[in-house]
Amino acid sequence: MTLQDHSWGPWHKPPEYFSVPAYWDPEIQDAIAEKGRSVKIIDCTLSEGEDMVGRHLSWAARMRLAHMLDELGVGEITTPIGLSPRELKDWVRAAKREGIETPICDKLIAHVLPLEQGDWKKRYDEHLACEADTFVTFPFYPQISYWSDFTKGPYTKDQVVDAIHETVSYGVEKDAQIIFSFPDSFRHSIETIKLFCKAGVDAGAMGIYVYDSRGQSNPRASYLICREIKETIGDAMLYVQHHNDLGMATANSLAAAEAGADYIDAAMNGVGDRSGTAALEEVACALYAYGWDAGVRLDKLLPLAEEVERAFGGHISAAIKPIIGWQANMEEGYGHRDPDDPPESPMAIAGEVLGKPFESVIGPNVFGKIHYIQPEGLHKHKEIIADFIGELGFECSDEDLEEVRNRTKDALLGRAEGYITIDELRLIVEGVLQAND
Repeated sequence: MTLQDHSWGPWHKPPEYFSVPAYWDPEIQDAIAEKGRSVKIIDCTLSEGEDMVGRHLSWAARMRLAHMLDELGVGEITTPIGLSPRELKDWVRAAKREGIETPICDKLIAHVLPLEQGDWKKRYDEHLACEADTFVTFPFYPQISYWSDFTKGPYTKDQVVDAIHETVSYGVEKDAQIIFSFPDSFRHSIETIKLFCKAGVDAGAMGIYVYDSRGQSNPRASYLICREIKETIGDAMLYVQHHNDLGMATANSLAAAEAGADYIDAAMNGVGDRSGTAALEEVACALYAYGWDAGVRLDKLLPLAEEVERAFGGHISAAIKPIIGWQANMEEGYGHRDPDDPPESPMAIAGEVLGKPFESVIGPNVFGKIHYIQPEGLHKHKEIIADFIGELGFECSDEDLEEVRNRTKDALLGRAEGYITIDELRLIVEGVLQAND
């Protein structure tokens, strides 16, 4: 009898892996929710990948990756971001027409509070018309609200709950499969997380989507948060995303599964803004090695990883390596922050501590993704070029502003790195204004 012929327990599957036997100790196994259930992966390669600085996918690349993800066996595929409502609908239709069978999720329907300030239903309807299979909707409120547990800021918890009921029920009444979410979920208090999740399910949401948006969690915290949510929402689906700013996204994802998460959000090669998200290849293999059925064909991972590397222009690891990657302190536009937020806001560890403060840059997303996905009133993203010009101390006419935009686009076309710095934007503005002297 050889080593490969014999199995000593569930931690050993000859000739595939030999895991850590201690994982099957009763102390650990007794804490795992519903042992033996399947945990699916919702892929965010297309949605998070274009959050990388200076990276943009062609239509053909998006479709090619979607086909490979479909063959891989993920549970859902999130739509590309940065598409106009018409293009989004065309993409979903094209994907289904080409035989992609994996359910498609439109992950980003934001509603800025107060709801009465804009035509949120019109924007909602545009997304529902794109013919995706599921839709993620969330209210947007300033960071000061959840940093203070709603003791400061413009809205109370009751006002947010009312908005949750109104927006979720609106989609449910149109027979849409609605998943409720709320921004920067993990930085809310446990009681507030439970309150908002219950409100979403009570309004008819079929699932809850929560985010460790800054990659600050650790396995114990992720386990506790996800366990409390599952106990609150019952049979509703729990979707969980972890960013990788501290390098723990895979471990946190496994902890979320142990606590009862039904879907783990992950992206091939870990692509995403700053230090990326949970890497699908890591999550799939970790789940497999510890007895979870994610339904993923592991033999398809390497070809897909190579295609993702090519599609996004290569050198992904150098960009998103936690702490030391060149993109770890950088996002296009204002990124996941309000312009006046404190330095500890956008990163897991404030860039000042590491000697490389958070940096805003100008890339293709400023002209595409940010323009289309951000509803009116969200941050200052809609007029980001004009905002940066104002912050630099310049005043531009509408004609000058349009010329600055055009020259900025031209500058981007010639950049291998895919972005320009704010100092370089200053030079463009000065060139336009001096031409008028």
